[in-house]
Amino acid sequence: EFEKIYDELDITFEERGESFYNPYLKDVVAALQEQGLAVEDDGAQVVFLDGIANRDGSKQGLIVQKSDGGFMYSTTDLAALRYRTDVDRAERILYVTDVGQAFHFEQVFQVARRAGFVLDTVSLEHVPFGLVLGEDGKKFKTRSGATVKLKDLLDE
Repeated sequence: EFEKIYDELDITFEERGESFYNPYLKDVVAALQEQGLAVEDDGAQVVFLDGIANRDGSKQGLIVQKSDGGFMYSTTDLAALRYRTDVDRAERILYVTDVGQAFHFEQVFQVARRAGFVLDTVSLEHVPFGLVLGEDGKKFKTRSGATVKLKDLLDE
């Protein structure tokens, strides 16, 4: 059924799960370190951001590797951006997520550009959405199945 909707909307894509990018995570951190962008802070590898400060005025950092060696969603997103531009030759990349992810993508996009993972000619866009409400004005309850199907909206 998804394929029919994609065809109707003229959408094509290659689906890759997060784990697809796992082999690239160490290389992303290494590249950030080599460029002097990622530095150790409390045992973690952090990229401090330009023009973004914490409430106390200190520079905001994006953690790309935890002190225990684990990686973050930000690292996976950086690896995905690098892959999509280097291998897929993407010219425009859209992330459609809830509005709560806006700051995350602002940080990731900045680091990706500073690191040269993404050229200035590539468009990076976060397309945020808010809550989806039912006719009663309340949030849809996806677990109970009380939602409107995209197919039904398209058919209207």
